[in-house]
Amino acid sequence: MRPGFFLLSIAFHGIVNNRSAFFDTTPCGFVLYHRPMFFRAYFWSSLFAVALCSSSAFGGLLSARGGADLPIRIKADSLNYYDTIRTYSARGNVVITWGDQSLWADAVDLNAQTMKTVAWGNPRFTSGEDWFTGTRVEIDLGAGTGTLYDGTLFIKESHFYVKGNKIEKIGEDTYHIASGSFTTCDADSPAWKITGKELNVAIDGYGTMKHATFWTSSVPILYAPFLVFPAKVRRQTGLLVPQISCSSRNGFEYNQPFFWAINKSSDATLYEDYMADRGLKHGVEYRYVLGAESKGAVMYDFLRDRQLDDKDRWWLRMKTDQGLPLGFKAKLDVDVVSDQYYLREFKKGYSSFESSKFLFHKEFGRALDVYTDTTRLNQLNLNRDWGQYSLNADLRWYDNVIIRENHDPDRTLQNLPSIQFDGSKQTLFATPLYFDLESSYDHFWRDHGARGHRADLHPRLYYPTRLCRCLDFEPSVGLRETIWHIDEHEDETSGEKDRWFSREVFDCKADLSTQFSRVFHVNGESLDRIKHAVMPRVVYDYVPVPEQEDYPYFDGLDRIEEKNIVTYSVTNYFTARSIKEHNRDLETHPGSLEGPGAPLYDYHDFCRIKIAQSYDIREARRNKEGGSRRPFSDIKGELQFIPHDCLDLDGDATWSPYDGEFKSYNAIVALYDRRGDHASMDYRYTQGGIRSIIAKLFVKLTDGLSVYWENERNIEEGEDIETVIGFIYESQCWSLGFNYTYDGIMDDQQYFVQVNLYGLGQVGN
Repeated sequence: MRPGFFLLSIAFHGIVNNRSAFFDTTPCGFVLYHRPMFFRAYFWSSLFAVALCSSSAFGGLLSARGGADLPIRIKADSLNYYDTIRTYSARGNVVITWGDQSLWADAVDLNAQTMKTVAWGNPRFTSGEDWFTGTRVEIDLGAGTGTLYDGTLFIKESHFYVKGNKIEKIGEDTYHIASGSFTTCDADSPAWKITGKELNVAIDGYGTMKHATFWTSSVPILYAPFLVFPAKVRRQTGLLVPQISCSSRNGFEYNQPFFWAINKSSDATLYEDYMADRGLKHGVEYRYVLGAESKGAVMYDFLRDRQLDDKDRWWLRMKTDQGLPLGFKAKLDVDVVSDQYYLREFKKGYSSFESSKFLFHKEFGRALDVYTDTTRLNQLNLNRDWGQYSLNADLRWYDNVIIRENHDPDRTLQNLPSIQFDGSKQTLFATPLYFDLESSYDHFWRDHGARGHRADLHPRLYYPTRLCRCLDFEPSVGLRETIWHIDEHEDETSGEKDRWFSREVFDCKADLSTQFSRVFHVNGESLDRIKHAVMPRVVYDYVPVPEQEDYPYFDGLDRIEEKNIVTYSVTNYFTARSIKEHNRDLETHPGSLEGPGAPLYDYHDFCRIKIAQSYDIREARRNKEGGSRRPFSDIKGELQFIPHDCLDLDGDATWSPYDGEFKSYNAIVALYDRRGDHASMDYRYTQGGIRSIIAKLFVKLTDGLSVYWENERNIEEGEDIETVIGFIYESQCWSLGFNYTYDGIMDDQQYFVQVNLYGLGQVGN
C-alpha cells in the first residue's frame, strides 16, 4: 500500500471556490511590508478584502439623504425647536426615520440647516437589516458621513460584527477605525475574531491596517505588523487561495491560482502547480459572457512529467454556447487528453477533472465523459426549435486516446455531419389522424475503413380511438426509407462494388390499454383516502425486414430488428389523499370540492408497480432444429415506493421463466429524517457482469457534530473501490471538517482537514 496522502487546508468559505463563481468574484492581491511567512500574508490580504467588500452596508448605513424628497420624521417624549440655531432637540424615547433608515436614542440634536445630527444615550441606527449601536453617534445626513463611538456595526449580508472605539465614515466610500475588531460570531466572547489598529479603507480601492491579529477564542494565532489589502467591490486581478498538499505520487505540491479580471465580460485564472516529484504543471482557464445565450469556458493544462521521462502530458477541454440569428443556437464541446491515465491521476483539486466537470455542468448543463472513458466526444451542435418541429445538426468527433497514443490505425467512426429533423406527434390537418416524423442525414468518416453517407426518413401515422367506452386503442403504421452512398468500402481491392443502396421497411403497431380504479376510505387523522389505479396494456409490434446483409453497416440503424412481438404489462398506481388544512375562506377554495370549512387536501403518488413480458411470435414459429424455442421474454418488474418523505425505494428486476432465476436486479433505498440524518444503499447485479454495492451514512450526533461514511464495493471481486469516513463540526460562525478517503483502484489514501470561517466568503455571490 502506498504511503498516505495528507492535505491541510484553511478555507474561507466561498473564497476557495471564487474561480467557479463564473465572472462574479473578487480575488485578493496584496502588498506586504515586514514580510512574514507567505501564508500569513495571503491570509490577511484575503481576509480583509472579503470582510469589507462582501456587503454594501458600510455605505448604506450612513448614506446621504438624497434631497428634500426624502422626509425626516421625529418622534420623542419632548421635542423643542431652537430657531436661532435651527436645531431640533428631542429627549426621551427618540425615534428619527427617513426612508428605510431609523435612529433610536435617549437624546438627539438635529440641525435642520446642516442636517448634522448628534445622538447619545444608547443610540441605535438601522438601515434595512443592518444596524449599529454605541455610546454616541455623530451623523451628517446631508454628506452621508459620521462617527460612532464605542460602537458595534452589524452587516446582515455577510453576518459581520465590526467593533471599534471610534468608527468613522469620512467620505463617500472612505472609512477609518482607530482600534477595532470584527467577527461573524454572535457570542459576546467570539470563537474567532480579527483585531487591529488604524484601519483605513477606500471601497473599490485599497485599505491599510496596523498590528493585525487573528484570534481563536483568547489565543492569538497570526500577526502582521502592517499590511495593504484591496477593498474591491468589482472583480479584481490578484491571487486566489493556494492549495498545499503532499503525497507519495507527487511529493510536496503547491498549486497557486492567479485571477485575471480582463474586462466586464471575461476573465481568466492561471495555475502554477509545483510538484516536487513530477515537475511544474501549468494551467489556464478562460471564461466569457456575451449575453444570456452566449458564453464559454476553455481550459488547458500542460505537464512535462519527470516520472515518465519528461513525457508531455496535457488536457484541453472547452464548452461554449452561442446565440445566433433567426432563433438558432450553437454549442461546442471539446475534450482532448494526452493519455488514458491523465484524468485518473488528476481527478481532484484545482484545474482537475472534478472541478472542470462541476463548472461545465453548472454553467452549461453539460458534463464531461466519465474520466475512465478512453474515447472522448468532441461536438459542434447547431439547433433550432419551432415547437412542433426541431432541427439538430452535429459534427461529432470521437477521439480514441489509446489508438492515438499508440499510433495505431484509427477505425473510429466519426459523424461529419449528423443532421436530424424531427416532428413531434400532432394532428394531420382537420382529420382524426395524427402523425410524427423522424429524419436524418449522416456522413460517416474514418481514417481506415468504410466511409459513406446515409439518409433516413421515417414518418408515422396514428389513429387514436376509444372502444366500448372503456378501451383506448391506437393503431399506427410507419414507413422507413433508407438510402446509402458508399465513398469507400472496407475492402476496395476486390473488384467493382455497388456504391448506392436503398431499403424500404414498413412497420405496424397497435396499442390497447384501459384503466380502472377504486378508492379506499381510510378516514385517518391525516390520511383520508387511498386510490388504487390499475392500467393493463397490450402492444403489438410488427416489423417485417428484408435481407440486410448486403447493406452497409455503420451503426444500429443499418440493421433493423425484425419484430412480431406482443408485449403485455400491468401497472399499478397508488395515490394517497391527506388532509392539509380546513378552508376558512368565505368562498370555496380552489383545492376543495366543498364550501367554507371544508378540508383542503394534498395528493401524493406514493407507489408504482409494473410487471411486463413479451411473447415473440417469430420465435414460437421457429424450426426446433436450431434448439429449443423460447418465445417468452424475461419478466421485468419495476417498483417505486415513496410512502413518506423519510423513505424512498426504487428497484427493478428481470427473471427468466425458462431458467427459473433472476438475470438482474437493482435496488436503491434511502432513509431521511427531519434532523438531517440520511442513509442510502445502492445494490446492482447483472448475471455474468457487475455485482456491486454503494452504501452511504450521515448521522448528526449533536446539533453541531455530524459523522459520515461511504463505501463502494465490488462484491464479485471482493474489493473496495472507494471508502470515505469523516466528521464535520459546525458552530454558529465556523466549522471543522475531517475525512479519510481510500481509493482502491489507485491504491491511494488521502487525509483532508478543512476549517471554514463563515461569512468571509460571500464575495460576488
